[in-house]
Amino acid sequence: MSEIISLAASVVALAVSIVVAWRQDRQSRSAVDFAAVLEIYLRDVRNKDYQNDMHYVVTRLRSDHPQDGIPVSRLPERERNAVWNVAFLYESIGVMYELGAINRRIALGLFHFRIIQVWEAIVPYVRAEREYRDGPFLAYFEKLYAEAQSSHPSTASRVQGRTVRTHAPGPQV
Repeated sequence: MSEIISLAASVVALAVSIVVAWRQDRQSRSAVDFAAVLEIYLRDVRNKDYQNDMHYVVTRLRSDHPQDGIPVSRLPERERNAVWNVAFLYESIGVMYELGAINRRIALGLFHFRIIQVWEAIVPYVRAEREYRDGPFLAYFEKLYAEAQSSHPSTASRVQGRTVRTHAPGPQV
């Protein structure tokens, strides 16, 4: 009888150890994801130059340079730098996403709208750049875009399994 009790206690201890280790691993991954996102927000997204470049890329680039076949590297310096500044941020997020260094819900939840908006603004220039280079260019960003396209925009309100309110409860003013 004591052997059965000892075995049961060992099984319970093993189960508790597994659950604790799993939770610690999950919390550790969450902390890494948070650190990556925080760095992106503090270093890039909140940067005034980045914000100006983002605004230009999504609102004026196509009207200022409507010709087909212009590679990113052949745009005038200001426009080229704006595209690189914005696109390489999403390329970096795509690389982190692909390597598993950032959680899918975080990558798509926080950046879903901008991923789609930026990619659709620059895709003709990216395609022309690929032809010009005869090779890949912003492939991780494109893959991230495809993931964003295949996910519902409501992903943006779910981060780490929590729903984020998009407006305060109660009467709207």
